[in-house]
Amino acid sequence: MAKTRRRTGKRRTRRGQQGAPVSPSTGARLDSRVLLLGAALLALVAAAFWPTLFAAFVWDDKAFFDAPPVGQWGGLAAIWLAPAQLPFEAHYWPMLYTSFWLDHKLWGFDLPGGFHLTNMLLHGINAVLLWRLLQRLALPGAWFVAAVFALHPVHVEAVAWVMSRKDLLGTLFYLLTVFCWLEWRGRLNENRLWRSDARLWYGGMLLCFAAGMLSKTFVITLPAALLIWCWWKQGTIRQRDLLHCLPLFLVGALIAYIGLNFYLGRAEINFSFSWPERLIIAAKALWFYAGQLLWPLPLMVIYPHWDMDPLRLLNWLPLIGALAVAAGLWFARHRTGRGPLAGALFFAVTLSPMLGFGNNSYMEYSFVADRYQYLAGTGLVAVVTVAAVMLYRSLVGRAGLQSMLPAIKGALTLLLAALLSFYGYLTWRQTWVYENEIALFSHIIEGNPTAHSANYNLGIALMEQGRLQEAEAAYLVEVERTPEETKYLEAVRHLASVYFGDRDYEGARRLYQYSAEVDPTDADTHQNLGSALAQLGRYQEALLSFQRALELDPELEMARANMRLAQEMLDAEEAP
Repeated sequence: MAKTRRRTGKRRTRRGQQGAPVSPSTGARLDSRVLLLGAALLALVAAAFWPTLFAAFVWDDKAFFDAPPVGQWGGLAAIWLAPAQLPFEAHYWPMLYTSFWLDHKLWGFDLPGGFHLTNMLLHGINAVLLWRLLQRLALPGAWFVAAVFALHPVHVEAVAWVMSRKDLLGTLFYLLTVFCWLEWRGRLNENRLWRSDARLWYGGMLLCFAAGMLSKTFVITLPAALLIWCWWKQGTIRQRDLLHCLPLFLVGALIAYIGLNFYLGRAEINFSFSWPERLIIAAKALWFYAGQLLWPLPLMVIYPHWDMDPLRLLNWLPLIGALAVAAGLWFARHRTGRGPLAGALFFAVTLSPMLGFGNNSYMEYSFVADRYQYLAGTGLVAVVTVAAVMLYRSLVGRAGLQSMLPAIKGALTLLLAALLSFYGYLTWRQTWVYENEIALFSHIIEGNPTAHSANYNLGIALMEQGRLQEAEAAYLVEVERTPEETKYLEAVRHLASVYFGDRDYEGARRLYQYSAEVDPTDADTHQNLGSALAQLGRYQEALLSFQRALELDPELEMARANMRLAQEMLDAEEAP
């Protein structure tokens, strides 16, 4: 009988760590280093975004501020089961509104800094999770990529604007889903697919994915990103990879279907771009986002619309360039590896829901927004960082500069610190844009004077502060640009009534006169103009305005009564 060789403890040690026993202090040092680097990321976020703690609610924050379920203790049921009670929200994102509900119970609406603190914490947690995930994927420079993510100024919009929390929450659950996927795949590779711990990780993955979809719908791109990961690791996408992702696709499709029906039932979408126009928008958007990552200046809340005329050859160059880059990365994959193409594909796929292939209401304002690339941009940042690390290692190895390595490392450390400081300063400066609505809309107009509704919203903010003459100037700009927009003219009339109530009859007359010239068919405007003229003692002109009001609306009794009073005052004035 053949003898079997007994395996010794020494043999097992050599297989695990090349014969080197693990010191009890090694794990402690590793944990301390992880805690220190994680705390550093949180500190960077706090240092760059602390001004947001003093910011107010702005613009679309009214979507949750004025939503009754958010302010009610029993509002969670309505948030999840009766979303129509959220009057200003056209999407089905109950996880987002649940977070607002919790914030309200902690801080109340009188302390917007509490809502901003939650956003800041979510961004810090996302930065730490991203770092650990990139470490798990064995990418060089993982902490630096996470630091860029933490400090990059294109992320200010997602963090400093409370309503953009949907991007933060969606990214949080996206990253947690990927962690669960990696844990499950690790057990799958060990042929323990049906063990309870493997099922637990897969179930956790589905739950996190569903939570992400219920925070913001861009998370629907995650299954495609996982297939990109499979191709990057394996060089191919196997049938079992598709089967593993199939439940994610089904869950995503179901939640997206529910959300789309709710959206179409509440939002008015009238964009009818042709497919050539949509291709031009998508290609320009990809280059725009890549350029903003490289050089994030200038930053705008509303970027100008682009020319997208398909008959102009220049408008097709971005698409041709994008296809050329994709082809170049594909053919170079045997020399450079699959990583660059995988990172570029992740960037494009994650952005795809917001590239203009489908309609969304924000296209009325702009085709792009900084918050859209909150997660997607990490793909390109990771590619550039890994390429830089590999180039550095190659140059040092070939040039025989080992003796100068400490000096080179020191210089590179200073350079990277300077880059992070630059990003941090730009971020800190941009956070002040969200201090209040006057600051926000003034910034929008400064960078994009033709931005849709910016002057109108600035006028509202100025009126609330009692700065009536500045509000008047803002309203008039908006009316002159789009006189057919009813709400702008209504704002002018409202401001005129405020002037009248403050006994500034000349200010009221001026605005009512302007409104009558823009829309001469509104009887109430002529009646109010007549009242302002009468208060100024211009009775003959007032009579003409009252007469015009009655011609437009013979049942306008107020105009008839005021006309009699004005006639009496005129008669008294003309009496000897």
